[in-house]
Parts: sequence; structure tokens; C-alpha cells
Amino acid sequence: MDVAPLHPVASLAQRAPGRSAMLLLALFALAWAVVEGVFGARLQLHYSLMQVVWCRYAVHLACLGLLVGWRAPSRLWRTRRLGFQLSRSLLMLVMPASFALSLAAGDRPGTVWALFWVAPLMVLGFARLALGERVPRWVWAVAAIGSGVAAVMAEPALPRSLAGAVLPLVMALSFSIYVVMTRALRDEPVQANLFFTALGVFALLTPLMPFVWVMPNLHDAALLAGIGTVGLLALWALDRACERAPVAQVAPTLHVHLLCMALVEWGAAGEAFTHRDLLGAVWIALALLALWLWQSALERTPAT
Repeated sequence: MDVAPLHPVASLAQRAPGRSAMLLLALFALAWAVVEGVFGARLQLHYSLMQVVWCRYAVHLACLGLLVGWRAPSRLWRTRRLGFQLSRSLLMLVMPASFALSLAAGDRPGTVWALFWVAPLMVLGFARLALGERVPRWVWAVAAIGSGVAAVMAEPALPRSLAGAVLPLVMALSFSIYVVMTRALRDEPVQANLFFTALGVFALLTPLMPFVWVMPNLHDAALLAGIGTVGLLALWALDRACERAPVAQVAPTLHVHLLCMALVEWGAAGEAFTHRDLLGAVWIALALLALWLWQSALERTPAT
């Protein structure tokens, strides 16, 4: 009996899970750049961070309800690890709060991002310690190159205070732990992971909305809906990437966000693509090309 060929995406996931995970992380990075550089940058009115985050996850939950919940609502909250899920959700509040507090402490955005991009190195460390995943030396090297290039591309200044130095690292820490916890939830349904990611943040921020709410105009309402929708796509891609392959195998791919953000700012905001950006892009592209080519060797080696 003839067997129908696998769909190309499913075939890649089976034949080369590491490369499949890298592509999904690249999609995550691109969607994240669109959320920040296209939708977030074009809001006309001034909104508190709490309102923007609340709107994002309100739209996120609404989209999940439309896509999944109307057919089988219980699929959204069916999980064997409720406490773990809700704990992971809190990290999605710590991360933006740390960014906002860093700016309030006097840091330039470039300084915050330069410090934040040690996150892939943190992911590798936590994957080794918490999940027992093996991290080859050259994967550490690729992640270190990306973090160094990020510092050059961001053009940071010295933090103005101890808080200005610590808070971006808290931001990196929360994101790194989120990624590793997502890998730990790889056997849970993706719709439940996405539901609880949003639910915890939404529930915590809802009582605060009457005190900070600014009514958005139609332009901003559409942008906030875009933030929530594309943000959901980003987290779906991250969840699927963590399901496909050990994060110790693919974490340096997260640095592709730097390339995506530079391109988005150049295309959408009209910012100049500098020689520094170009040089950084070349270094990151070469490092990730090496990681891509080494995936087959990694997959022949036990991850734990």
C-alpha cells in the first residue's frame, strides 16, 4: 500500500528536529520584533505598561477562545501541572516590569538590551542545571558571540545606578527561566501552556486597570489587538520550538531577534542601518549558520 508523503513541515520536524526548532525560534524572534518595532512603536497615546500588557493578554485569551475554546473549552485549562504553569506565567509580568523599571532608573534602552542579551547564555546554564541537558562547548561559544555582538549593536552606556545594572539582568533571568520552564512543559498540550501563560498575568493586572486605564482611539485599539495576536503567534512558536528540541541545542538562535529588530526599525521606522548593525548581522548570521550545520551532529549525541 502506498503511503502518502509527509507534509514538508512535519517531515522536517521528524528528520531534523533541531533545525525545525531553530526555524520556530526565528519565527518567535520575528514576531517579537513586529510587536515591538511595528505595533508598539506606533501607539499614538501614552499608556501605562500595565495597560499595554493587560490588553496584550486579553487579546491573547480571546484569540485562544476563538481558535480552540469554542469547540472544547476544557482543552484550554487541562493540565497536570497547574502550579508550575501559573509560576511560569508570572515571569511574563516580571520581564516587562523589569524593562520599565530599568528605564525609570535612568538606563538607556541600548544599555538594557545589551545586558538583557546574556539571556541565551542563561538559558544554556539553566538547561544544564535544571533539565540535565548537555551543552557542547561550541554551543556556549555561539551564544557568547551573540551576546557580545548584541552589546556592540546596542551601543550601551554605563548603568547609572546599581538598580540600572541589576534590573536588565532580572529581565534576562525571567525570560531565561520562562524558556527552560517551557521546555519542561513539552509534554503538556500547547493550548494549555498558552492559556496559562496569559491567564496569570491577566488575572493579576485586571484589578489595577480602573486606576491606569486610558481609553484607546481606534488606531491604537487596532495596534493593541495586533500586539496581542502577533504576541500569541510568537509564544506559540517559542512553545513549539521548546517541544521540538532541547533548548541547550538551539538557544543561541534567540539572537536572531537582533537582526529582525534592526530590519524592522529600518523598514518600518526609517532608522538608518548602520555599519555597526551590518557587522553585527554578519557575525550573528555566521554563528547561527554554524549552529544550523552542527545540528545533525548534536542530534546523534544524547541531550542528557
